[in-house]
Amino acid sequence: MIKKKIKSYYKNLRSKVFEHIHGKIRVKKNFSSVVDVSQINDPKIRNFENKKYKFYVVKKARIFTDNNENVAVIKNNILLPKLSFQQVNGKLKSVRYNSVLKKGTTSFIKKFPGTVLNLSQGGSGNNYFHFIFDIIPKIYISHKKIKRRINFYYVSRPQKWQIKIFTILGIPKKKLIDSSKYKHIFADQIICIDHPWYNKGYFQNEVKKIPRWVILINRKIFLNKSKRFSNSKKIFLDRSTSKFNHCKIFNQKYLNIWLKKNNFTIYAPEKFSQEKQIYLFKNASIILGAHGAALTNIIFCKPGTKIIEIIPSDHPNKKCQRISKILKLKYFRIKTKPDNNDKNFPFKIHLNKRHLKMINDTVSL
Repeated sequence: MIKKKIKSYYKNLRSKVFEHIHGKIRVKKNFSSVVDVSQINDPKIRNFENKKYKFYVVKKARIFTDNNENVAVIKNNILLPKLSFQQVNGKLKSVRYNSVLKKGTTSFIKKFPGTVLNLSQGGSGNNYFHFIFDIIPKIYISHKKIKRRINFYYVSRPQKWQIKIFTILGIPKKKLIDSSKYKHIFADQIICIDHPWYNKGYFQNEVKKIPRWVILINRKIFLNKSKRFSNSKKIFLDRSTSKFNHCKIFNQKYLNIWLKKNNFTIYAPEKFSQEKQIYLFKNASIILGAHGAALTNIIFCKPGTKIIEIIPSDHPNKKCQRISKILKLKYFRIKTKPDNNDKNFPFKIHLNKRHLKMINDTVSL
């Protein structure tokens, strides 16, 4: 109890100190006087509702992120709607829920000259799925419009595999600003772009609205970057070593016997380079696996590839169905009994004989 009080006191004191340094943050609905807004007019680049994306440019502004659920774009201590991002317990909220309004910008400012493209979106930006479907489309749009004028890219904790992809896109490591190192930055000019598909509600419900162009652009960028290696045509995606604990199969040894008997090869995609992952999925005939980010790679599959997703019946995500529909993949969904009793392992998966029969029958179709 005493430790909690001390911690709370320290947080409040820290907020007050930085409020004195940076000033108090306010919200202003009408921000047209400080932000230059234009539209992306390419008819092939539209969101799920066929609306044009907006491109925002603000001069002499700053970005603050908690690297979790909040990204604040601020001009003259005004928090800018549309440009800022706030997600509370998985649900997108209005700018009035942004944490800086209550806690302030509790970090010193690092100044960067020139133009910064904001690619930070809290803690999700370094998840493979979000990187491919959220970040890559924003980079594609910005490069079509003003690539030569972008000096830096503000990104969430870039990992080795992300840096490799940035290199493929012609973005050197020296142009990346790590938001975990610099939570609070100021730039001569900041650029923001509408999210490609997520603009309301819960992410898990909205993923079914991924636009066709986002999938096709990723194929255009990456398909010819594949690297050949000796691989199986029938693959099982292993999540047992994933750092994310959701949708893990808790009796996989039971499944491994069936996999061996039916000539499936077990792969943990995160252990392969991006080029080999592309090749693996591009050349597969059957892909079996529990719901997770690795299934993002079905965007590289050939039409007619069989996709078998194991997922708890109460899980709302329909990412694979959406991708399969667009690319004409043969999608099948194996539903398991819900188990959310352990907060550390949400959406547990337990397989039984009935599930194995369903998988076997689906493979045999």
